[in-house]
Amino acid sequence: MKLELLSKEIIKPTSPNHPQTLSLSFFDQFLPSTYVSAIFFYDEQANQEDIIVQRLKSSLSQTLSLFYPLAGQIKDGVTVHCHDQGALFTEARADIFLSDFLRNPSDADLVHEFIVSPDHADPETWPLLHVKVIFFKDRGFAVAVSVSHKICDAASLSTFVCSWTNASKGNADTVNPEFPGPDFYPPADISLEFPPLLVRETKSKTKRFVFGSLMIEKLKKRASSGNLVPQVTRIESITALLLRCMTKAGHSKAGKVIKFAITQTMNLRPRVSSSLLPHKAIGNFFFLPLLKESSESKMEIEEIVSKLQKTKEELNELIRNDPDDAKSSVEAKGRIARAMLSSLCEVSPETETYAVSSWCRMSFYEADFGWGKPVWVAPGSVDKTQVVLMDAKDSEGIEAWVTLPETDMAEFEHDDELLVYATPSPSVLI
Repeated sequence: MKLELLSKEIIKPTSPNHPQTLSLSFFDQFLPSTYVSAIFFYDEQANQEDIIVQRLKSSLSQTLSLFYPLAGQIKDGVTVHCHDQGALFTEARADIFLSDFLRNPSDADLVHEFIVSPDHADPETWPLLHVKVIFFKDRGFAVAVSVSHKICDAASLSTFVCSWTNASKGNADTVNPEFPGPDFYPPADISLEFPPLLVRETKSKTKRFVFGSLMIEKLKKRASSGNLVPQVTRIESITALLLRCMTKAGHSKAGKVIKFAITQTMNLRPRVSSSLLPHKAIGNFFFLPLLKESSESKMEIEEIVSKLQKTKEELNELIRNDPDDAKSSVEAKGRIARAMLSSLCEVSPETETYAVSSWCRMSFYEADFGWGKPVWVAPGSVDKTQVVLMDAKDSEGIEAWVTLPETDMAEFEHDDELLVYATPSPSVLI
């Protein structure tokens, strides 16, 4: 596939009436310099390319008035200067049909082409938001949205896209985004240094695996077959299976005991009261519990689920507070911040970390700019995290995008235990 760049433009907010600076939280400062991205594919345009582009640009400008830090620039690594530097909007054309692309949508290199930013783009400075619209040879088009991980997580990306689609359809926006990061995770001393999180030096490979609803039910039954975990969610069961198979692939030929860590990101918004964190908060508001293991661990599915559930119980204890008591809220925030800092300090360059991030139930398939809902949505953020889980189009199945070193992936993708429940690289039906 070849992409021809048609145009580049800086989109600025329609209104300049907003705060001029936003401090990064200590967690923002620690996160790797990368973009959190999602690509939305649509099979309708009815030869309206100019109309589509103009509507997307004008509605993006409106939306940036609410999400003003996305049009800013990070300086000195600690502050977003919100002086309406703008977001980058590019338009491109692909030399293939959307229908042909969706027959083999699991080529991560092809998917990556949709989100590649210009050479000068830097998620640690500018642009903090990059939108790319790609038109295919047939009626299809795609909208790739990339936001700097320094100021947004996947839930923030979903909230932004929801607001943008409302503006594109001319609807009054019900989202009132807030940016409480510096209050929730107070900025750290910039002299502090943390080890790089989830950075692999070896060449990696990304593959897509789809779990259908029937296979998910079977996997849930397997995970709850013992006495450890009578109730299991679909995310817990899939996460446990993937972690088991990933660690097998990575350590089966090691010939020595290897220590590693596993983690599952937890979105804090639905777990805490609004007195602690607004549910539409924009920023990085997730928790990373760290479980230390070794290659001697059996990593049985029910045991992994049990440990993951225990981390949720521990988080519930941390966030417990009286919403009517300001002191109680401050204490809860302090407990969460200290626990998060403790986890980060335990990550070392010598410790392999296997991470799973769930983007399920984030309404990505509701992203209708006025030409219908997407026929497929793919995460573009699969190079820095090792697993991203997304809802399948039918909302019942789950797609798992797994990134591993090439040598590990060669074994992982042929794991018989994995292939009982997951289908590798199926086509997308439209």
